[in-house]
Amino acid sequence: MSESEASVLTTTLKEPGKDDREVTAIFAIVAALKPLKEDEVRNVLEYVLRRFGAGPLPVYAATQTAPTGIQIAQHVHSASGAVKDIRTLKEEKAPNSANEMAALVAFYVSELAPPAERKPEINKTDIERYFKAGGFKLTANAGQTLVNAKNAGYLDAGSDAGYYKLNPVGYNLVVHRLPAGEGTRRRQTKKKGIASRVKKH
Repeated sequence: MSESEASVLTTTLKEPGKDDREVTAIFAIVAALKPLKEDEVRNVLEYVLRRFGAGPLPVYAATQTAPTGIQIAQHVHSASGAVKDIRTLKEEKAPNSANEMAALVAFYVSELAPPAERKPEINKTDIERYFKAGGFKLTANAGQTLVNAKNAGYLDAGSDAGYYKLNPVGYNLVVHRLPAGEGTRRRQTKKKGIASRVKKH
């Protein structure tokens, strides 16, 4: 770590009257990650953040500069106390379907919800609750929504009938693929327009 990085870390992250444990831990994290490749750094940090109930790492586009040691350490520090509500998460990720929203609910409940609400599996009651709280149109049959999301590959069957848990495909959807790119949205809009014209004829 350079002297400038150490100076910024100390200035940014140390709070007056607080001991040096946080800064020491951050120095240790940055030193441990420095030899790793970019994808290895992301894998390690995503695991650690999930382990301590924090949000996922931001996704950097290929055209963006890779995060520096300072940016990574600052994200670790700030994410540990960040809890998003379901509406904010829905607006950020902009799911296009009930299946995607179901995956988002499962992600929120297992990863970002306040500790008292956090759990590894969801059922139709959670779909009804979080679809409403997130401002997403509620389907006629919340139980069937879960079945559909499972059939789409986003959820796995849970420990009991009617319960489902987020699987790696659903996790990657929420963390890495949403919101859909502008090109995807244009294709979806075009398909809807074609389907509408076909119905009219």
